[in-house]
Amino acid sequence: MYETYRLGILIDHLKAEDLIRQIDEYIEETPVDQIPHIFYVLSLASNRRIMIELLTDLARGVDEELPASIVAGILYKDRERYTVEELYGKIGMLASLLSDEDDEIAASFRELKVSYDELQSVYGRRFKRKKARERMLARSEKVLEETLSEYAHFAEEMDRKEWWLN
Repeated sequence: MYETYRLGILIDHLKAEDLIRQIDEYIEETPVDQIPHIFYVLSLASNRRIMIELLTDLARGVDEELPASIVAGILYKDRERYTVEELYGKIGMLASLLSDEDDEIAASFRELKVSYDELQSVYGRRFKRKKARERMLARSEKVLEETLSEYAHFAEEMDRKEWWLN
């Protein structure tokens, strides 16, 4: 889960402060002998940069596909917080953060972002009517929502099992 939180924080969807709060709550509610030592270290992270450094060290060598899928599912679940443009920006950042550019999720998100950027570019030159722009944005939003919805079950599973504690 360290990689999930690292990616979520890097795309500015998850907050380091929220992770620290969750870890602090866990520490308060759990017997001392059952608390992983690293939780104390993460709890003491004083800012976003230090948290990202710690999570990067902890996640070194982890396959990024599952964590990226979970983050995509979380973005789907929280999609109302963002405009379509902001969501495309976040999936573009997520794709760029993945080390394997040929990975299915990275390629899919990169392709979506490029397609969206091309639509935005074409809109400025070809479509002058507001109605045409609204149709284009609605189609683009539907494609993005459908793609992210494919990952929703990963976020639901994370919520059910509280994987961040494992």
